[in-house]
Amino acid sequence: MQISKREFLKKLGLLGVAGVSGAALGDEYVATVKKLPEGSVGDPDNVWFGQRIFPIGHTVEDGPSCRMENGKIIMPAREVPLFHETDVVVVGGGPAGFAAAVSAVRAGVKVALVERAGSLGGLFTNGMVLIMLATSRCDEGGRWEVVTRGICKEFMDRASSLGRRYSWSRFDDDHSRGHWQPTVDPEAAKYLMDKMVAESKIEMFFHAYGVDVVLDGDKAIGVVFQSKQGLQAILAKQVVDCTGDGDIAFSAGAKYRQITHGIGFVARLANMDRITAKKPPENVEKDVYGLNEYWATRGNEGNPSSAWAGRLGPKGDGLSVRDLSSAEVAHRKYWFEHVQKMQNTPGWEEVYIANTCSQIGPRATRIFECEYVTDRAEIRRPDYAPKDAIGWFGVDGVHAAFPVSYKQLVPVGCENVLCAGRMIGAPDTIDTFRLICPCFVTGQAAGVAAALSAKKNISPRAIVYAELRRELEKQSVFVGS
Repeated sequence: MQISKREFLKKLGLLGVAGVSGAALGDEYVATVKKLPEGSVGDPDNVWFGQRIFPIGHTVEDGPSCRMENGKIIMPAREVPLFHETDVVVVGGGPAGFAAAVSAVRAGVKVALVERAGSLGGLFTNGMVLIMLATSRCDEGGRWEVVTRGICKEFMDRASSLGRRYSWSRFDDDHSRGHWQPTVDPEAAKYLMDKMVAESKIEMFFHAYGVDVVLDGDKAIGVVFQSKQGLQAILAKQVVDCTGDGDIAFSAGAKYRQITHGIGFVARLANMDRITAKKPPENVEKDVYGLNEYWATRGNEGNPSSAWAGRLGPKGDGLSVRDLSSAEVAHRKYWFEHVQKMQNTPGWEEVYIANTCSQIGPRATRIFECEYVTDRAEIRRPDYAPKDAIGWFGVDGVHAAFPVSYKQLVPVGCENVLCAGRMIGAPDTIDTFRLICPCFVTGQAAGVAAALSAKKNISPRAIVYAELRRELEKQSVFVGS
């Protein structure tokens, strides 16, 4: 049995006035046993903590270390332990990887999902890019229709059912009246993704950084990940790369081009409902990236206290440790000093930083050469209508809605690997492909294709489109006209 310190002192009659206010004493738990359990090696004078400390065997076996030879650092060959076997392994748990894993299970295979962070959602949740853009298209009569259906719409509907504080849009009640683009609380999104993964009985492995692929010739038969347990391998019939940077497809030998882009960073501000100013100060300065400084007068989420705001960020190499580190420091400096300025300005005194993103946001790094690559000129053609469409992207604010070809997901240069998320498209289409809802769409298609390939033991290139479409439509994906 465990009781709180407040309850413990109350039983002893020692709580006094401080206990009435709750100001002086906390609710830390105290042990109700006087000695350590048998086998514990904890502190006998601090039983509450000590009772949890037991010796266990080593969980990691160290291999031979790198060594210097003739001025070069050499990594000796070592055996990589087999950690798990499955039908499909998905690397990267952002919107694309989440949708790929769930859809593959629904298509009838076993799935493992590998994620470097401790939660799902990637730049959507950990990067706090909270608005779900590009969901819909508009007809000539001004009526809107959601086109990012399937798992994307299911997720939006389930998030909406949690209530306005967790998911909010102007058009929650009638999606046909306008472009439904809900802003979802990041903790609610993490919770919902965890729940849907658990419902699907996906093998979920957090704190596991996908670093390599296991090849048999040019065919991928698994992946290698790094964790606190060292290097370990997962063998699978099909691999889906949803890492954003294409780390697995790159390791498998897929062809790609590399680009620079803005390295974004998001902060969430609190007490936005306590702002008394009616408009931003006169002569608003530009920030360090040349944008107008963020002087909102209200929140922009379902919770009226909260507002998320991002900076475009410096152009940089999103694969460079130096560029990423520099951007992290510059962004945090900007937000802290800017909010200090707000706090010293009448009307914004109570605003503060609730949190900054735990995952910085390179918008694009590697873009893979796939069997078909859609550039903007292709999409604008009046006759553009891929015969192997796997879903639609909605209006992104600048560009009209358009369908996406299955061949966009099949990289050139390797086998049994599919790509989804912000690593596909062209330099002039990446700003649509990288958005949250498009990532859901390509992820779901890649997951279904991987599942069908695994069940038939064939290359994803050999899939019969009619079968792929049939399964996508069964999962409520919008693929038609």
